[in-house]
Amino acid sequence: MMNEDIKKVETEETEDFGTILENFEQGKKRQKIKEGLIVDMNEGTVFIDVGGKVEGMLPINEIKDSEGNIIYQKGEKIPVIIKGKAKNDAPILTHKVALSEMKKREFLDNYKEGDIVKVKIKELNKGGFVATNDDGIEFFIPKSESALKLDEDNKGKVIEAKIIEVKRNGVVLSRKELLKEKKEKRAEFIEEIKDKVIPAKVKNFKRDGVVIELEGGWTGFVPKEEVSHKKVNHFAVLKRDQDVEVKLLDPDKMLFSIKATQPDPWQEVIDSELENGDEILVTVTNIREYGAFVDIGNGVEGFLHISEISWNSNEKIDNLLKVGDEIKVEVTDLDIENRRLRVSYKSLLPKPAEEFANKHKEGDFVEGKVVNTTEIGGFIDVDGIVCFLPNRFVSWVKGEKATDVLENGESYKFKVISIEPENNKIILSKKDAEDSPYVAFSKKYQLGDSVKGEIKNIADFGLFVSLDNGVEALVRKGDLEKEISEYEVGEEIEGKIIELDPETKRVKLSQK
Repeated sequence: MMNEDIKKVETEETEDFGTILENFEQGKKRQKIKEGLIVDMNEGTVFIDVGGKVEGMLPINEIKDSEGNIIYQKGEKIPVIIKGKAKNDAPILTHKVALSEMKKREFLDNYKEGDIVKVKIKELNKGGFVATNDDGIEFFIPKSESALKLDEDNKGKVIEAKIIEVKRNGVVLSRKELLKEKKEKRAEFIEEIKDKVIPAKVKNFKRDGVVIELEGGWTGFVPKEEVSHKKVNHFAVLKRDQDVEVKLLDPDKMLFSIKATQPDPWQEVIDSELENGDEILVTVTNIREYGAFVDIGNGVEGFLHISEISWNSNEKIDNLLKVGDEIKVEVTDLDIENRRLRVSYKSLLPKPAEEFANKHKEGDFVEGKVVNTTEIGGFIDVDGIVCFLPNRFVSWVKGEKATDVLENGESYKFKVISIEPENNKIILSKKDAEDSPYVAFSKKYQLGDSVKGEIKNIADFGLFVSLDNGVEALVRKGDLEKEISEYEVGEEIEGKIIELDPETKRVKLSQK
């Protein structure tokens, strides 16, 4: 089955076995390949006639495939090499080495200096690297020709290299020479395509862009922001093997641009002399949590930040805008150099504070529903307009906040403290819409009534006592029934009201 291959190699059928064995023992590097006839085999050995009435032995594993099946039968001829002799002087044969030697010689017949081969680095030695190809043929790459560090990490690395020397028993490769040639060819290619629009094919997708194939087998990369003048998903607008046109951006990194081959829509903006403050009609193209993107009509996209959509900061974008909506906006930030456009929708809408000022004035009492509460206060809906309730206007009780007092969705009575239409700011007060604790206290008690309270603070001149709903009373030192040193904070005491003025928020007690 391999007679034709065997004829290609140097075999000397007339040479007797003794001469062949003598050559092996003397360490001849180019071993003779013999055509042997399988005459018998058992579980472990194949007996092969190698001519000259000599019968050699071959381990049976050498004629088994990867699944353990014997691939030759008795009577077939196979190539072998004599690698030694047994105690009975019978030659020990190898079939695998013979096949490897045949492949090596076939390679030497078909390849010449200057050809390119792909190999895997097998091992390192002092002089460089030993590599093999898919057929198991060994190559040598001198360190000076490898363009690699003599490092164990390079074992297993697959590289391309150029044949620089073909010897009788080996092939020398140079990766350095190949890289140099590729660099020169790459420089020629770049010089040829510089400032030109060239064809390419989409080969692969990455998160940050697209890998393309160029004429001549060169590859390049198109960053996602260079796919289109619009903000697009490159996975959605391109397909694998799609033909595109590109222009070189960065020769060192082989970066290309698709959008550079297309008309620049920003030129139309420049020609239109658009300015900040201009009103334009746009189409909503994309909605995100932080805002919306709008098309001004020629592919240029502007950004509409969430804070510029509505005067009501608690309103959700989805309730106000939808993709495809045509709206009028004001240009607020036009940066031609950096290709940036920001617009405002709310600036063209009436300010809620202006509408509020048409219906109410400072000092009015209004009813409003709680929209939201935060650590700084509450947001109150009054006739569809959201007003702000700072914590300091929430309660007469010191330290109470909106989150402590208000329930979302509940309605309360408020007093309008201030209206600032120019700043779209309306301040409300809940506590000013209610009687102060001192007024409520004065309606419940009068001079001479006895009340109980808890000592909150002790001063040199008397005690401060906490009464109903945050009302605080003073018991002067001279009005105490005991020495001031005999009282403790937290202690409950009783006294008669001797002074009550809700206007000045003054209450005094006496134990005498």
